[in-house]
Amino acid sequence: MSARAGAGTIEAATERLVALLVQLVDMPCVTGDEDRIAGWLVDRYSARGEQVQRVGNSVVVGDRTDDRPVVLLVGHTDVVPPTDGDLPARVDGDRVYGRGTSDMKAGLTVAMDVFEDPALRNGPVQLQLVAYAGEEGPHAGNELAPLLDARPQLTDAALGVVLEPTDLDVQLGCLGGLHARITVLGRAAHSARPWEGDNALTAAAQLLRALGSQTPGERMVDGLMFRDVLSATQAWTDNAHNIVPDRFTVNVNYRFAPDRTLTQAEAELRATIERLADTEVSVAVVDRAPPAPPYRDNPQVRQMIAAAGGRVAAKQAWTDVARLAEVGVPALNYGPGLTGQAHQSGEYVPVANLERARSVLAGFLSTGAPGRSR
Repeated sequence: MSARAGAGTIEAATERLVALLVQLVDMPCVTGDEDRIAGWLVDRYSARGEQVQRVGNSVVVGDRTDDRPVVLLVGHTDVVPPTDGDLPARVDGDRVYGRGTSDMKAGLTVAMDVFEDPALRNGPVQLQLVAYAGEEGPHAGNELAPLLDARPQLTDAALGVVLEPTDLDVQLGCLGGLHARITVLGRAAHSARPWEGDNALTAAAQLLRALGSQTPGERMVDGLMFRDVLSATQAWTDNAHNIVPDRFTVNVNYRFAPDRTLTQAEAELRATIERLADTEVSVAVVDRAPPAPPYRDNPQVRQMIAAAGGRVAAKQAWTDVARLAEVGVPALNYGPGLTGQAHQSGEYVPVANLERARSVLAGFLSTGAPGRSR
């Protein structure tokens, strides 16, 4: 298939999906620069007579109009910065290439195409499209929470489907996450007389080795395997190059299964660092993201798993199913993107995944998600 041109052998629905994906990928929207795509979404759906609300650079389309259960189709609009060759989008064979194709413009494409289907809109459920900004940046900059605050009726939804890349599996729940700054303390000195100080950088060696040797901790939650992981992700000193540093800081990221609270996980993290460190350290937690339960016994979730052919797994990452869970909305992850392609140079998504995800989601919505009991 050549870029931007649909081949004659491609079915109309597939050609429509590919064309929309290419259009979305070619719209610059690195985190913090989502104004253009938000405006485009408002214009697109206002012209179609839809109920549209914009909050910041995030958009909700559709509204509750009757007693049918509401399903939210949820996707973020932002992407990580592209590398050389990631833009513009191109179609090559059975793949669409470009920044955000898997994470998660493909999911947004499917959500939009399903939402715009009159048969599904008139079916047994009501659909609302939620396209929000800031997912790829810091937790505090994610706009889904302010959007939910501004549109509290969204919390009455029977189910949220977050179309993150899942390799076409229904991925349930998500890990919680903590970022902590671990500072190893020493005493500064001139580098010509290092014996007058205590080098915090070299004192950190044992802690760094211990962090590097941590193995995942397996946790079963609702019959799904999650893995706790502790990783050193950044390190720095703030001194000049001719000074023995009096402090050396490591950013540690702790991802934990959804069988503990943030408070419990933070206590675990502090205890682990205390056990691993062989020198004086301070621990400051600088970012917190709660986990989400799998909701495996929820009737809507069971129905979606059945529509996907029984393909179900734990979500070994953090996603915004956690923000939905915080406001009482059961949610799951399901999307056409490839998890292994997220944030990769040369990112792509198979065209067949667009077709399959669209078919599965339409099948689920056509059967009618069971009403939510409150």
